[in-house]
Amino acid sequence: MTIKDALNFGFDSLGQFERPLLESEILLSFALNKDRIYLHTNYNKKLENFYIQLYKSFIQKRKNHEPIEYITNSVSFYGYDFYISNGALIPRPESEILVYIAIDLISKHDIKNIAEIGIGSGILSIMISKLSDKQLNIHASDISPEALFNAYVNIQRFKTHNITLHKSNLLDFNKEYKFDLIISNPPYIKNDEILPKELSFEPQKALFGGNIGDEILKEIIKVSIKQQARFLLCEMGYDQKEQISNFIKGYKHKKIEFYKDLAGLDRGFLIEF
Repeated sequence: MTIKDALNFGFDSLGQFERPLLESEILLSFALNKDRIYLHTNYNKKLENFYIQLYKSFIQKRKNHEPIEYITNSVSFYGYDFYISNGALIPRPESEILVYIAIDLISKHDIKNIAEIGIGSGILSIMISKLSDKQLNIHASDISPEALFNAYVNIQRFKTHNITLHKSNLLDFNKEYKFDLIISNPPYIKNDEILPKELSFEPQKALFGGNIGDEILKEIIKVSIKQQARFLLCEMGYDQKEQISNFIKGYKHKKIEFYKDLAGLDRGFLIEF
């Protein structure tokens, strides 16, 4: 089997997906530890059986709807490649908006102390640390050891050593810090919602937020008030604006603003306390 044969095999096998050739190229590049340019300049190169079988195993995983990010242990966010495994939620492009808002907030309000609830793969805290020109002190919690491992790997990869990890529910670890800003991309899907098959590979605790879906969002708001945070920046479901608006009315705060994603859907909120 040549590289061209392998790509044709992948294209035929992954026909159910939107970009079968691109995904075949990504998986073959990963199997060979080569870039995609190498594939295009070596179409007629014959492959050793080991690499053929490895590539076919990747193709089979993808046919079974396993996300390509988990197969390759790589996900792109803000133009950087992060480590990702099944133990952490795959970052979505929409989360880049949260990073942008956080950076602007940090600059305008001289924010230095930040907490992240549910750090997952670490992409939010890491990118905020990389992109901000302030000396930040970040504490991040997660209940999942697998997610914390993902975050640790990425912290080491990007040398963002101003992030301290805590295995903790919400901010239960905190007895001494006062945070200017709390950020989170928590679970906010209601428990009985039927999701695409690919999402079955992602950690369910990072997806489902309760019988209604907004339960953890509300807990984070209450925790932020208890922690006397200045700001809370949080992602939410596209249909949860009214629920959050009504909930925050029962608590003292200065203002709440909602932001939209690139599709024009409500995607998150910023509360100033």
